[in-house]
Amino acid sequence: MMEHPRYYETMAIVPTALDEAQVEAIIERARNVLESLGAKVHSARVWDKRKLAYEIKKHKEGVYLLFRYEGQPKAAEELNRILKINEDVIRYRTFRLEPEEFAKSS
Repeated sequence: MMEHPRYYETMAIVPTALDEAQVEAIIERARNVLESLGAKVHSARVWDKRKLAYEIKKHKEGVYLLFRYEGQPKAAEELNRILKINEDVIRYRTFRLEPEEFAKSS
């Protein structure tokens, strides 16, 4: 029996020095990883460019990427793993959302 899908939101921060093609490549790689593990990707995009609250790895600002998806925990775990090993990712965080939270903010 298949488990009910869970809802996730992952935010990642990449350096502002990356060009559009490099940022798109990170987004596409994440989308492909999620979809290869059966996740349904609702959103995979650049969210905003912001000044960081504090310097992280010598960066004062970053481009925020937003991923919203539903799937099994293994999909979220694999996304976290590829973000962790990508040297262009300054920071990332995954949140599990309740279905009603996910629906509200989609």
